[in-house]
Amino acid sequence: MRSARPPEACSRSPLTGMRCGLIFLAALSGAPQSTPALAGPAFKMADALVCTIETSTQGAEIGKKISLYGLTTATPKAVFENHIRSSMTRLFESDSTLVIQLVAAVSGSVDTIVIDKQSGRFAHIAAGAFPAEIHALSETGTCRSE
Repeated sequence: MRSARPPEACSRSPLTGMRCGLIFLAALSGAPQSTPALAGPAFKMADALVCTIETSTQGAEIGKKISLYGLTTATPKAVFENHIRSSMTRLFESDSTLVIQLVAAVSGSVDTIVIDKQSGRFAHIAAGAFPAEIHALSETGTCRSE
């Protein structure tokens, strides 16, 4: 089983850490699942979803939820478990994929969520800069209709 943490080399510099986060996200999205996705064949894409984090580069995030609503609108919303509400922008949509993103007005930090509309699986990546640190996070999980 793979570790939920990127190699120590990824934490040596901020830019390297962000690149490693992106590489780690790509690796997670292609990793075989030890159990079938909770969404399974019964998943139906909806305007509102609750997404549960199953793998993350930050172990404390596992099990947390992200609520998404307004997914059929131009400006969907995300509510993170820490109660932060964010308006997002639809970047891309096809029959199988929806990509939404927010860019923080003050810091330029980004959160991007990619949803597989057929299976209910999702990937979330966040990266940005705060006065005290540069951060990067990648995680995957399963969404269900609300």
